[in-house]
Amino acid sequence: MSRLRTALDSLLWLLSIYVVPLFIALVSIAALVLWSDQYAAGGGTVLELKVVEPGTSSLTPAQARDLVRVARPIVYFDTRRSEAPIWFGLNADRQGDGETMVEFPSRHGVDVACWDSASLQPLGASSRSGSRGALEAVKAGFALRLTGSEMAILCRGSFVGPARLSAIGWSDDDLNRSVSEFHRNSGLLDGGLIVLAAFVLMTALINRKVLYVLFAAWLVVTLRMGALSAGWDIQWLGHRVPAQWLSQGRSVTLAVYALLTLSLYRALFQDELNKTRYATLIRYAHWLCLPFLLTSFFLPYKFWLPAIWLVAGSGLVLMTFSLVSILRRTHSRVAMWYGASLTVIFLSGLSEILAAAWGLKQFVGAANFVTVALFSSLLAALAIAEQMRQEHEQRLQVQAELEHNFHAMPIGLFTLDAQGRFLSANPALQDMLGRNVLTVGSNLWQQHFDQGAWTQLHHFVYNHVDGELEIKGKRPFGAGEPRRFLVKATLANDKIEGSLQDVTEKSRAAEDLNFLAYNDPLTKVLNRRGIENAFNEASALASQGKPLALAYLDLDRFKLINDLYGHTAGDEVLQQVSKRIADVISGAILVGRVGGDEFVVVLPDTKMPLAALVCQGIVRSIVSAPFHVGEKAFHVRGSIGLIEVSPGTMIKDALSTADRACREAKRGHSEGLVIYERTAA
Repeated sequence: MSRLRTALDSLLWLLSIYVVPLFIALVSIAALVLWSDQYAAGGGTVLELKVVEPGTSSLTPAQARDLVRVARPIVYFDTRRSEAPIWFGLNADRQGDGETMVEFPSRHGVDVACWDSASLQPLGASSRSGSRGALEAVKAGFALRLTGSEMAILCRGSFVGPARLSAIGWSDDDLNRSVSEFHRNSGLLDGGLIVLAAFVLMTALINRKVLYVLFAAWLVVTLRMGALSAGWDIQWLGHRVPAQWLSQGRSVTLAVYALLTLSLYRALFQDELNKTRYATLIRYAHWLCLPFLLTSFFLPYKFWLPAIWLVAGSGLVLMTFSLVSILRRTHSRVAMWYGASLTVIFLSGLSEILAAAWGLKQFVGAANFVTVALFSSLLAALAIAEQMRQEHEQRLQVQAELEHNFHAMPIGLFTLDAQGRFLSANPALQDMLGRNVLTVGSNLWQQHFDQGAWTQLHHFVYNHVDGELEIKGKRPFGAGEPRRFLVKATLANDKIEGSLQDVTEKSRAAEDLNFLAYNDPLTKVLNRRGIENAFNEASALASQGKPLALAYLDLDRFKLINDLYGHTAGDEVLQQVSKRIADVISGAILVGRVGGDEFVVVLPDTKMPLAALVCQGIVRSIVSAPFHVGEKAFHVRGSIGLIEVSPGTMIKDALSTADRACREAKRGHSEGLVIYERTAA
């Protein structure tokens, strides 16, 4: 049964992924090649024209008819961007059994008016804003409806841009089918590119990629360029564009297309372009698009068009050469697909320029912008898709490297949610805190660190404090000091991401070094530097009116212990002396060792009577009992010189005075204590 389910799933997958798409493709190809065209119209008949050169002054219909009669018959007439009214005549033969239609297909036509050549009776007039009589707007141009069997017609037309005047005779049915095909093709181009642009825009919004927004805009403008080439630009999304907008709208469309094409090209190949010699030239061409865009809003179309031809042609040549250079350097598939799209655009643009500038209309049929708009857009979309694929592969590679580093990093890495629960922890962090750090019930931050650690981290992260945070771990069961950790953390997407280092040994070493900088390694009391710091702090209080006393202690007969029993015994005695002194003093009173058997006691905010009592207690504690070292017992006596320190007294002066008082005490005065109420000079 399991094998049957697997086989059915595989079959359905094969049908969905391979068979059905292939079948659709084959049927579509067969439809294009073998089946009859639903919109096929019988070919219209090209009619001969007799045209009066546009340089002629204003004519009446009668004057124009006389000039038309002597004109040479031609098939088409190129206006060469002239905007002067053109008079022309033609003979329309009956096309089929129904009404005969005469189409004037130029997309650059502004208005057309026609008369019966024999009677000069008006037949109708039509413009982009409205029609009357037998003339109407059809496809990109105009059409005249005739009812007679044969009729000589006189017409006048106005054009803007590189127009080609021609006339085609149709039967009514054939023209209707041709119009349907025209609008169908317009809908295909509109729908195809707008759907593609909408898809790219949604992709851009989801991925937050400016490049895709640019590409979506370029697709829409490409649609308008195709519509401009075919004459569909008279409408947008099924709504007619106001007639007064058409001329300047075409200029703006061309300028925006040049701007976006260069913007897209530079965005796609920014890094590669900087390695070629064309980067500066393309940048200048891109900058030129701005003044052309501004002038497109007000400069007449016939003056503005040749300039944009020059800029567009130069830009296409520069882009082509630079793209060839990029392909030779990188063999990039993105450049290959975009190069194919650029080639199609280049050929189409070149054909349009040749057709418009020199009247070489035969090139338009070979590479028309309408026929290549979808193709070039799809090729450009393939270039974008290839870049997306490469970026996706790069992201996967970077993600794999990050994941490898995450697991191999000797520093603990973690992610916490807003409640302090571990969401991720690399092996190094699990070694520090335990393998169950991600297990529900053991995954809270405060379960692994000292009380208040979560509050510290929360404040550290949410207040964007710079630097590092040192915290303590939970005290282990039994003996032992808690471990210490250094935390670096930041807030990312409402989660706390950070690193954790075990700095227990480092922290202890730093504390030991700091302790040794201010304390005596043998007795653990302050050393000379520590005493100086303590004295300076107390002296600052003395300048505010607080009393300050300083005592200098010297041990009697201590040198004899060192000489007879060695320094080991002497060191043990010094340690015991320091302990007895520490037992006597309290509060802010500090003691330090400044010599072999010499100690200094700093008594801040202590009046002299109390200071004297403290010093007497120290002397009595030293002589109260012998000091035992092994089986030996040593009797040691201490002498103290106590002085009152005046504000502003330097420590060296205070120590000198206290030392003098101590020497006086050693001579047997006052039971080992001499007090100076005023600091001696």
